[in-house]
Amino acid sequence: MVVRGHPFPVREFEFTIRFAAGADPLMDLFREYPALRLRNATCTVAGDAMWRVDRVDGSAAAVSAFEDAFLDDGRCNECLGSDRCAGTREYQVLDRGPTARTVYTYHAEIDRCQSVAPIVTDRIVDGVVFASERTDGAYRWRVLSPAAISPEGVFDGLETALRDGLTLDVDRVGGAGQWNVEPRPAFLQ
Repeated sequence: MVVRGHPFPVREFEFTIRFAAGADPLMDLFREYPALRLRNATCTVAGDAMWRVDRVDGSAAAVSAFEDAFLDDGRCNECLGSDRCAGTREYQVLDRGPTARTVYTYHAEIDRCQSVAPIVTDRIVDGVVFASERTDGAYRWRVLSPAAISPEGVFDGLETALRDGLTLDVDRVGGAGQWNVEPRPAFLQ
């Protein structure tokens, strides 16, 4: 059903998880290479699984170091807690250039991990859209959700999950802002 004349009530909240130096080897690379940036192109969560596509860009040395760390299946790139994540992860590099990579991630059993996506979807359930970016020592998230849901439970869940060396900053809670999504063709010419 399409509702006209009454905007669909959507709430947006933004938060940043900050990583102290030495708290996470992957995030330390963003500190070592200040121009390195990882942006989430899409993130889908259903049940206890997550699929996402991320695009990283920076110098050739930074992107190569990132790929070595990110594709290490012995560590969880999303875990906030100190416990080792029991979920399984699979990665595939979809696009490889000298200064950029596009990586597909499938993460099963995310309910066994203390990470942003399951914490948010456990508390909000349906209607969640994610956007994220990693730079320097910061992992920034924007979340769209139904307006009737309060994000306070999400923030409490995130705070509880954070291991030593990680802090949470709530940046904004309010109506949906400009998302400035750049459309990309499904099939490259």
